[in-house]
Amino acid sequence: MVSIRRRKRKNIDTNRAVLIVIPVLCTTILIPYIVHLIISGGKSSNDIDSNNNINSVNNIVQNSNSILQKWKPKVRRRADSVVTNPEDIPSLQELDFQQRAQQREDRYNSLYKPKFDESTLGYDIYNCPHTPPKEYPMQWKATEVLTNWASNDVTTTTATQRNIYQGLCTFDYQTQYATALNYRKLEKPFVLRNDPKVLSTAMKWEDDPEYLHTTFGDVEEFRTERSPNNMFMWYRLHHKKASNIKGYVKPLNDEIEMSFGEFLEHAIEKDGKALDDSELIDKANKMRERRMTLDSNRNGDSTDDDPLGKDEDGEGEKDEDSEEAKRKKYYYFRVNADLRKASKSSTSQFIYDELPFFDPRKRKDSQFYIVDPKEERGINCRFGMRGVTAANHFDMSRNMITVLGGERRYILASPNQCKNMALYPQGHPSVRHSSIELWSNPLEWDEHPEFKQAHVNEVVLHAGDVLYLESPR
Repeated sequence: MVSIRRRKRKNIDTNRAVLIVIPVLCTTILIPYIVHLIISGGKSSNDIDSNNNINSVNNIVQNSNSILQKWKPKVRRRADSVVTNPEDIPSLQELDFQQRAQQREDRYNSLYKPKFDESTLGYDIYNCPHTPPKEYPMQWKATEVLTNWASNDVTTTTATQRNIYQGLCTFDYQTQYATALNYRKLEKPFVLRNDPKVLSTAMKWEDDPEYLHTTFGDVEEFRTERSPNNMFMWYRLHHKKASNIKGYVKPLNDEIEMSFGEFLEHAIEKDGKALDDSELIDKANKMRERRMTLDSNRNGDSTDDDPLGKDEDGEGEKDEDSEEAKRKKYYYFRVNADLRKASKSSTSQFIYDELPFFDPRKRKDSQFYIVDPKEERGINCRFGMRGVTAANHFDMSRNMITVLGGERRYILASPNQCKNMALYPQGHPSVRHSSIELWSNPLEWDEHPEFKQAHVNEVVLHAGDVLYLESPR
């Protein structure tokens, strides 16, 4: 899955509705909503940010009247119009795109179902009132949400249903624009869907994995986070006082430079293994062979004499950079764009061209997503492979997050829940993050009893969705 994000400085004048734009994958607490974690959803080989295994766990008390028996589709479609102009007839390629989009839509609606309807929430999340309800958005105990769906259980293509504790309104860009705009002005979180500009980019980025591969290539390297497991905890890489913090243990993840081609290779292999798909595994192996041949030609070296990366005696720890070790890692790939570099042929220009809705120079396309063009500070694109999870944290500003491939689960909490999140103190290398490493581990709940009082809600986004998280103040 791909996510993109943009930030802006806070504007104290709430009547102006300042908005920050973006992520491909992000998290938070001071921001209106604590994004506990961001868990990627499952798709196939073109799933650049995805998740695995479905365990349908429903051991929470369920009130039959509160469960939505027939959920609504994620997009409210307008009635089909009669084609009177031959130019309006879609091409075969457009029909192909539409078919794949509908397949994603059907799969999404078969997997994820809002657990509560209007009778419980007091509002219909697909037809919210123009003014946000008093208790909006509804939240539930974190322990209840996590018991229903543990944060380390990620989705696959298996048609097993998840009941989502969704309290956020979902608006259709084409039919509910005015109401979505009002929620943004009032600094209330929501999900926006069916924006043709966003969908156009999502279809290209998700449906053709070679589209981005061709653009970013196999040579240029980008900042990439690496971890031996699927949990990624942010921390200051060079924190001067870290050694003075009692009991501090540096997180397992670190940063490297990696080409998009190599990242895609690892992501496809993760999908192949999770889905037991031999074709995907074969594809990843061919990509690996090609990469190693290219590396060998560039460096003038033969293939690695010690591909396992063992020491001279053939024993000991395996080298982190050996092929065997790299295949076991998880990667979180980044491509950032700077408007100052977008005036010439460059990666930045490509990102701004692909995402006109995040380009402050194109006000017709970006006026909903960027309120004050002068506050624009670039676009951050992030690509996470199957199962990648960003640790619970808060950001210091508003966020507009769009998913351009795959699926992603967000667990969110209001700023008034910060006291229950076991946050690290100021000065800590992982400041703004929670000390609860794994939310789905009840043993950690016992270590931080305040967490048992925390309230959250959740949402699962897929390609074309945009999530707005309001200012923390």
